[in-house]
Amino acid sequence: MELSTTLFGIAAMAAFVLPIVYLQGMQKKKEKKLYAEFLQLTQEKGLKLTHSEVWNYVYCLGLDVQTKQLVHFKKKGETPEIQLIDLKPFKKCTVNKVGRTVKTNDGPVTVIERLHLSLSPSNAQSKVQNIEFYNADESSSVTTELPLLAKWEKQINEVLQA
Repeated sequence: MELSTTLFGIAAMAAFVLPIVYLQGMQKKKEKKLYAEFLQLTQEKGLKLTHSEVWNYVYCLGLDVQTKQLVHFKKKGETPEIQLIDLKPFKKCTVNKVGRTVKTNDGPVTVIERLHLSLSPSNAQSKVQNIEFYNADESSSVTTELPLLAKWEKQINEVLQA
């Protein structure tokens, strides 16, 4: 009786754990494939990335400090969106949160709809350049984006001040 209970417990545990392990492995594989595609693109552009990041299995960001080039890569579907940004004409990088306020029983709550870094140009006639980190239309919740935004804001501002 004890042996059958133990075996049943092990089988139930395996039935619960194995799909989670499998999904995590698939996500890591997807992330590695995305990053490899991103690195190939940056090498084709002649960039030597000093800093790089992958998040949400969709976004990559890389910085070549020597040439002051920033690469933003977003792959939703088959065709990637690529932004190659020369940082020399910019003076400042700031975090930009776009949201709306929703009334709840506990009071108003701010819902984040978009997160991006905004690059402010030195020339007042030039446009602000935005780098998307999160879009509520494409992703269900904010997870790692806020700490990443702070990290990249600091790194980019260090390059802009150099």
